[in-house]
Amino acid sequence: MKAKALSELEQEVMNIVWKCGDCTVRDVLERINMKKKLAYTTVMTIMGRLVDKGVLARKPDGLSYLYYPRISKKNFVAKSVHNIFTTAVTSLGQEAITHFVKEIQKLSPKKRRELLKILDE
Repeated sequence: MKAKALSELEQEVMNIVWKCGDCTVRDVLERINMKKKLAYTTVMTIMGRLVDKGVLARKPDGLSYLYYPRISKKNFVAKSVHNIFTTAVTSLGQEAITHFVKEIQKLSPKKRRELLKILDE
């Protein structure tokens, strides 16, 4: 499955679903509404789009649906980063790599050490 880019609200919904596992639109709405007020239909539409994108699935639960992630957060992030990096390098070549390295240099020494550790694995 190719990881598709998510909007800010879609990402927020997915973070909730990754934390709670099986959940209803109302479950997600209650958690989102702790920060900002959204309509039930807005959250339902977003969750429907996430089903269409293949990152969420749903199963009947009485009169409503239970939604659950089709991909783990770790795998989604890995695929998203891979797609972004591959697209940038393919389209922009060396310039993309140069800017990527410059961004890494802006990280704290601790974060750079963590990245080096990952590269050494």
